[in-house]
Amino acid sequence: MGKRGPARRPTSLAILHGERSSRLNLNEPKPSMVEVVPPAWLDERALAVWERLAPDMVAKGVLTAWDVDAFAQLCTVVVIAREALADIAENGSSCKTVVRELSDGTLIYDLRKNPSWQIARESMGLIVSLGGRFGLNPSDRSGLTMDSGFGDKDDDLLSPHNPGRLLS
Repeated sequence: MGKRGPARRPTSLAILHGERSSRLNLNEPKPSMVEVVPPAWLDERALAVWERLAPDMVAKGVLTAWDVDAFAQLCTVVVIAREALADIAENGSSCKTVVRELSDGTLIYDLRKNPSWQIARESMGLIVSLGGRFGLNPSDRSGLTMDSGFGDKDDDLLSPHNPGRLLS
């Protein structure tokens, strides 16, 4: 049987959420400090999502080289959701579907929900799920606390390579 309860937050997100120091995992595995680059298989639209979100996430220590594939999948799903919603906007929320053809060649149609609704719904669910792992949803950020001076001397507080400063 798997672990019970919600998935634990990475230490960098737990710090942002104001987690008690006694509940922080200071022995969490830490990825090497290497440049985080998008995978070559990302198409140009998913790459645009990556380039919009990744730099800030890397700077805050939330996106590391270990997370590249999961984050790239999130970027791809964002594009899929956009395409599905664009199809709904262009073609409407319902579409005519041939139900049967009569012996004289007459077609019987039925009005059905545009299949893009299912694609959009599933994609948006994945965006919420995957985005939550990176703290990208409003509810995931609601408990975040940050110093007003955050961005200069305190940037390394979220660094997974500086656990000594976590408790100071």
